[in-house]
Amino acid sequence: MAKDLITTVTTKNDFKQAFNSAHLNASDTAIVHTSLSKFYYIPGGPETVILALKETISKGTIMMPSEVSTNCDPASWEYPPVRSDLIQTIRDNMPPYDPITSATEGLGRTPECFRTLPDVVRSNHPYLPIAIWGKNKIQIAKEQPLNLPYGINSPLDYLYKNNGKIVFLGTDYETCTALHYAESTINRPTETWSAATGLDDQGKTTWTKYQNVDLDSYDDFNELGLAFEKQYPECFNQVSLNNSFIKVIEMRPLIDFARDWFKKKDNN
Repeated sequence: MAKDLITTVTTKNDFKQAFNSAHLNASDTAIVHTSLSKFYYIPGGPETVILALKETISKGTIMMPSEVSTNCDPASWEYPPVRSDLIQTIRDNMPPYDPITSATEGLGRTPECFRTLPDVVRSNHPYLPIAIWGKNKIQIAKEQPLNLPYGINSPLDYLYKNNGKIVFLGTDYETCTALHYAESTINRPTETWSAATGLDDQGKTTWTKYQNVDLDSYDDFNELGLAFEKQYPECFNQVSLNNSFIKVIEMRPLIDFARDWFKKKDNN
C-alpha cells in the first residue's frame, strides 16, 4: 500500500446529509469553525465545504471568523516576541487593515477561502473582523463596533438575538468565537488595544486605539462546553462523519450558560 494512498473521501453530499442530520436549516443564522483535515480527502477542499454550507443554509446567514492576528501592537507579541529596538520599525511598516486584501490569519484555509468570495462581505474591525454571507450581510458587517468588537451590535450579537447556531466541523469549543460574546457582555473591565488602520503623509502606518476585554482570561472553553452539553443535551446535535464529527449548537443557551460560568470564575 502506498504511503499516501487516499482511503477516505468526504464529498459535498456527505456534508449536506450530515448538516441535515444535525438540524441545520435553510433559514438558519450560523457561525462556522472548521478543521477539514479531520475529514481526510475532500474533493475541492474548502470550496466544496463552503458550497455545501450555502446550499444547506440557502436562505439564512453564514459567518466565519476572519481575524488579522498580527494587526496588534508588536510590543505585546509573544509567539514570537519582538526585540525591543525593532518594535517601532514594525509599527511604522505594518500594512493597515483592508477588509478586501488583509489575509485571515491563524484560522486555516477555509475562513480565508470564504472571506475572498465575491458574495461575502467582511466587517471593518481591524483586528477581529468577521466574514459574512447571506441575509442581512451588509447591515451585520457595518454595525460591528470598534470598541468591544465581539460585544453589543457585533455580528455575534446578531447571532445571539436571532437564535443563531454554532457549527463545529471537526473542531471543539477551543475554537468557539461565540464564547467571546459572553465574555464581552458581563461588564468586565476593558483594556486599551491598538491596530494599524491608515498611513500618514510620510507613508508611515498610523494606529487606532480601542477598548476590549481580555479574551484570554481562561483556558477552559472545552471544559465549559462539556459542562454545558451535560446540563443541556437537548441544545446540540452531533453527527459522525468519516472518523470525525459535525456538531451544531444553539448559541443562546450556550451564551447564557457561559455568562454564569465566567461570572463565577471572575468572582473567585
